Amino acid sequence: MTTNDDEERQTMKTRPPEVVALGRRVRQAREAQGYSQRFVARHLAERLGQPFAQQQLHRVETGARELAVRELVHLAEVLQVEVGQLLAPAGDAGLFYDVQGADRDVIVYMGRISDDVKHLGEAEGRLSGALDRYAEADPDMNLSVQRTRAQAARSIADTVAAALKDEWAAMAKAERA
Repeated sequence: MTTNDDEERQTMKTRPPEVVALGRRVRQAREAQGYSQRFVARHLAERLGQPFAQQQLHRVETGARELAVRELVHLAEVLQVEVGQLLAPAGDAGLFYDVQGADRDVIVYMGRISDDVKHLGEAEGRLSGALDRYAEADPDMNLSVQRTRAQAARSIADTVAAALKDEWAAMAKAERA
């Protein structure tokens, strides 16, 4: 028996069982995707905007380290699973790995759509701020600013609708394949 095995057994005895179970489900989800700990840690660090080392992920998977809620949410995104799947009671964990490929694609596509909508919202916010500053600088241009704001809102709505249509079409094509 190696030192790591001894440490893992000791950790399992001293950590709350739900933390150990969460770590096991994280490892199962990672392995189901065929991802290495290094790959997941790197992508998790990118999403968090801060370092997250492979060793930290190892400690999570062995139950030696708890996850912050923010880390859990981003980890689920990287692993392409729902947060609830990682938090499910131990007896239910296996159910989530029987998901058909099309169902998994739905999760991926919805995540992409969500990201696109978020970026569009951020762009709309920046545009709105710029238009407000423009209207303040030249009050006579207020009507023009309002028209521009309305056109931008329509454009964003059209872009979101087109993205949804494209993603649903891609998802339907993947399901037929």
